[in-house]
Amino acid sequence: MKKYLVATVFILGLVALLWLPTACTLMKKSSSSSSGSAAVGSEPLTSNWKISRVSIEPPFPSVIPAFVVDQIIPKSPTWTVALSGNQLKPSYDGRATWFNALGLTVNVKTPLVNESADKRSVTLSGGGTIQADKLPGPLALLGGVSNLVIDYTDNIVVTLTSQDQINATITYSASGNYSGTKGPDSFNNSAMVKYNGTRK
Repeated sequence: MKKYLVATVFILGLVALLWLPTACTLMKKSSSSSSGSAAVGSEPLTSNWKISRVSIEPPFPSVIPAFVVDQIIPKSPTWTVALSGNQLKPSYDGRATWFNALGLTVNVKTPLVNESADKRSVTLSGGGTIQADKLPGPLALLGGVSNLVIDYTDNIVVTLTSQDQINATITYSASGNYSGTKGPDSFNNSAMVKYNGTRK
């Protein structure tokens, strides 16, 4: 059970994810470097978005407290997508990651970005690594987990479904090693998180 908790809670929350920490910049060409309403016309995904978590598949087992899940994967964050020069840069409740890494540092690969011709959809394919001597914050409740090393890949698709609505799907695959109460162990995990968003 502990291996399952580590693979789902820590990975789903901190990795899956984890396309991110240091940067999370959507690098792409833009015909405009302005911000505000002018940028929205040429780059319709640029805005502040109020996001609502729709689902996590597979779901967390009932033994994992909901408050732990919600700390790592916020239910109602604000995502901001803004232009900076020729780069589209997102932030998530002011963070560089769409999940709460609870103070851990993630080494992120620069994601590959593929934007649709009409600029109403963007796909980001990335990955990275994370290392931790021990689990942080509420994850420490799991106990007996140390020397954690994770490698992950992820794919994020954000689509404008109407002028003021988006949906987003994040899928990831992660594998890693850690030391448990019974010695060295390993895991493999994958999951999908879905969101809806409304322009603020």
